[in-house]
Amino acid sequence: MLQRNFLIWLLTSLFYAYQYILRVIPNIIAPELITKFNISIADVGQFGGLYYVGYTLAHIPIGLFLDRFGPKFVLPACTVLTFTGTLPLICFDEWSYSIIGRIIVGIGSSASAIGIFKVASMYFAQEKSARMASLSIIIGILGGICGGLPLDFLLDKFGWNYVIYTFSAFGCLLALLLFLVTPESNAQQEKVSIRDLKNILFNKHIILISFFGGLMVGPMQGFADGWVKAFFFEVYKMNEDLASSLSSVILIGMLTGSFSLAYLLEKYKNKHYEVIIACSFAMIASFLLLFTQIGGLYVVLPTLFIIGFASGYQVVTIYKAISYVNNNLVGLATAVSNMIVMVFGYFFHTGIAKIVDLCWDRTIIQGNPVYGAELLIKATSVIPVCLLVAVFGLLWLKNKDFREVDCNK
Repeated sequence: MLQRNFLIWLLTSLFYAYQYILRVIPNIIAPELITKFNISIADVGQFGGLYYVGYTLAHIPIGLFLDRFGPKFVLPACTVLTFTGTLPLICFDEWSYSIIGRIIVGIGSSASAIGIFKVASMYFAQEKSARMASLSIIIGILGGICGGLPLDFLLDKFGWNYVIYTFSAFGCLLALLLFLVTPESNAQQEKVSIRDLKNILFNKHIILISFFGGLMVGPMQGFADGWVKAFFFEVYKMNEDLASSLSSVILIGMLTGSFSLAYLLEKYKNKHYEVIIACSFAMIASFLLLFTQIGGLYVVLPTLFIIGFASGYQVVTIYKAISYVNNNLVGLATAVSNMIVMVFGYFFHTGIAKIVDLCWDRTIIQGNPVYGAELLIKATSVIPVCLLVAVFGLLWLKNKDFREVDCNK
């Protein structure tokens, strides 16, 4: 029984890593997409952002389906959606099919994030479930690391058609194994009512902390996912292989930060706001340092690690959001909070790409677009600006919370 539980957990964790790789593929193959479909860089940015549209819209329905039907049917079905949504890139010459497919990838991927918590709570004791969910996050981040230099190498060596077909075959196998290994859920789950959903959706504390958390997601969902390679290739004149691999440094930092900040909260249980605000300041300072172009790789590596470490604030944001609800609504509150945070991924992907597209002089050398250091710095400046807005919002929300606590005493 224990071995089967571990296998179910491992397959679910691999699904989380798998969708992470599919999420970052557009960043790696952007020049090929521009050439094949005759689109602009703004279209590529919007394409990357559409993942978050599907991901966000599906969050609550997927959470409800997992509670109602269990992981046996939902996780394999969503695995199929993730690789099916990627196939239009190589099967059709019409860009609209790829756009629809990208949304489908986001819908399927939504189940991976919720699924790791669902599986950990179903198949492991309560004292172990958090640890197993954390290990799933590590595996997922390792998948994101593979979406950097290793994926770039495979695409260069074998071509993107071959790589996408191979990943699709792996996804098909993963879906089949999930279906065969996972048993049907016989336990009666406590049903979540429409009233519970309404109470969470209109809970101002959950909405506001998640909104300001969303303003801080740009370093991961806009920069690391979409513009790291172009930024360091042009601003710091690094070679393409090195520039592609630097997103992995951010992910390693996030892995470390997620665990460290969660441990910090265990010791200082009511310091959510202080931790999130400190993370925001750390990321603002890091981006300003990158914009100065000082120090080369010796400055870039620790700076990117700090950005990744501070991006672990997302765990703290969710912890704060679920502190406003009873235990039976933790899952739904997590889905709502994460949904709000992740929708900003679309904003950052699209916003940065729009700025680049509006100001770009359309220079192309050997089939690759050349944007220029000044333009890329200008476009990514939207990230520290949003981080600063989040700081003021969180300070206001912190004071508001304290006043309400004082009034209730």
